Amino acid sequence: MNKLMIAAIAGLFAASVSAQSTAPVPADAKKDKQEMVKDATAGAGKGYGTAAAEGSAKAAESKGTAKALPDKASKQKAVNSATSNTAGKGHGTAAAEGSAKAAGDTSPRKSKPKPKLDSPEMKEASKP
Repeated sequence: MNKLMIAAIAGLFAASVSAQSTAPVPADAKKDKQEMVKDATAGAGKGYGTAAAEGSAKAAESKGTAKALPDKASKQKAVNSATSNTAGKGHGTAAAEGSAKAAGDTSPRKSKPKPKLDSPEMKEASKP
């Protein structure tokens, strides 16, 4: 009896191992995956000092370029336009204004259609 149980367990184990074998992957897929991994890890091979030196070199190259907003007035104008909506207001005030704006919206709304008693949706919903 014990030998029969051991043989049955071994057979199940062998069947499960053979069922988990992987399908062969085409060579093109392997190459594509290797290139993707190589591209993703290209920067990781460099040391911290090398990456920092490259960043410093790029910063030094761009140091002489003109700024996007050359004078102080244009910078202030850009900041004021970006923060004019919520500047000086608390979260509750801004939310209340948004709520009031939504309540004042009188555009026509579509009403939801009411299902008929003999419709398939109602029959489906009434099933226990």
